[in-house]
Amino acid sequence: MNASALKEIFNRAENWPVEDQEELVKVARYIEQRQSSGFDLDAEDWKIIDARLEAARLGDIASDAEVASFFGKHRAA
Repeated sequence: MNASALKEIFNRAENWPVEDQEELVKVARYIEQRQSSGFDLDAEDWKIIDARLEAARLGDIASDAEVASFFGKHRAA
């Protein structure tokens, strides 16, 4: 991948839904952290990440608002 392809994807991402933009930012920040910390993931780690990203894409993971609502209701219980 070259810089041009990267710029193209970021330009298209400006029109994505906010949730997808946030996911892209999280992944990019994760990559930056990985590069600065010197650790690398193995194939099994990437399988887990890919599965969780797919679950998030499909809406199978609770949103931050849903998690906050749950703990707001059940924290005092």
